[in-house]
Formats: sequence, structure tokens, C-alpha cells
Amino acid sequence: MRALAVLLALMTPPALADGLTEIPYAALLDMPHLRVSFDTLPPAAEPGHVFDAPLRFEGVRIGEDLAGQTLAEAVTAEGRFDALHGVPLLPFRVEAGAHGCSLAVALHRGFGSNALFPLGPAGAGLREGRGEGAVAILFDRAQWRLGLKLHADYPDPLGTRPPRGTVTLRFWDEAGRMIAEQVLHPGTGVLPLAWQSDQPIRALTITNTDAGGIALDDILHQTDPATG
Repeated sequence: MRALAVLLALMTPPALADGLTEIPYAALLDMPHLRVSFDTLPPAAEPGHVFDAPLRFEGVRIGEDLAGQTLAEAVTAEGRFDALHGVPLLPFRVEAGAHGCSLAVALHRGFGSNALFPLGPAGAGLREGRGEGAVAILFDRAQWRLGLKLHADYPDPLGTRPPRGTVTLRFWDEAGRMIAEQVLHPGTGVLPLAWQSDQPIRALTITNTDAGGIALDDILHQTDPATG
């Protein structure tokens, strides 16, 4: 474990903010962890399995937002998206969105498996509603390290798709304070992401303004997160 810690220190770039640092996703696989996969549900073409309540996995709850936050609609030239404002209330709780506008799990061509689609204001019934929503991930125990895989777009060799948008990740500590905010401009394909933090992460919220929306899979969290 000490050798791995040294290796991580050598491999990781500077902290993003307040001690939050990107690390290789593969490094988490060498640590005791659990993986949230959505393949426990039968494969289903989009819109797939549509949920109007938060999802529960071992050690993790997933919803549209954290209780205390305000959900709004952001309209851009590329579509309609969920936006989250405000800070969470304590004790933490994830909440679902409106009927047909919360979460869906469906077979995703990019991942080659089931994935999580946060549903936007247009809802599950429309293609432009699948992936444009907000998602909140709440951990039973605060995490020093965590990871996930994100898909934002497919290759576009003809350059006919609208400009890619952004993905905004906000990390929250046990006291409901935002540890850091990371804004990504993701490319095509599956993007593995992982972080370690000087302050344990209790929750993560994700929003986007990408024309094709986003999907998530393979959320990793530690099973023995006692130390940083």
C-alpha cells in the first residue's frame, strides 16, 4: 500500500481545488472498493427502465438532487438542461425529480452495457431528454477516493454535430460545504475519472450542457475509507 501511495503521488497532477486531485481510475481498482454497475437490471433499449424514485446500491444512493438544492431549467442553443442551485441540507438526502424526468437505466452503445441516464426537462419520452438531467450521488460513508466513467458523445468524423458543452461536477463534504467544482469539456467515447481529496467527500452532484447529454457507469467507492 505504501508503494501504491508513492506511485499515486508521482502520477497525479496538481490539486484542482482545496486538496481535490485527479488520479488514475485504474489505481482505484487496486484498492478495496465496491463498483456500482447498472447491469443488475435487464438490458433495455432507450428509454429503458425509468425511475421516479432514488436508486439504492450498496453504500450509495443516487437521485436527481440533494435535499435543499433548487432544480432549475437551463436553456441553451443546444437544448434544455437541468441546473442545480444552492447547498444541501443536513442530514443528507437524495431526491427524485418530476415524473419521467429523474433517472433512467438503459443499454448504452458507448459503454456496451447498461448505464445511468440523468433525465432532463424534456423527459424520458424524447431523445433530447435522455442525458440532459442532473444527478446526485450520496455515499453512506465519506470517501477519500472515488471514481466513475462518463460518456458525453460519440465520434463525429463529419463534424455535423452541435458544439460540445460542459460537464460540471461539485464535491460536497460531511458538513454540506462544497469542497471543489470541476468543469470538464469532455471529448468522445468513455472517459474514466477518479479523484482523491484531503477532505472526505460525502456527495457528488453532476450537471451538463452537452447537446447529446451524458451517461454514467462503473461508479467506484472505497470500502475502507478510514484514512486519506
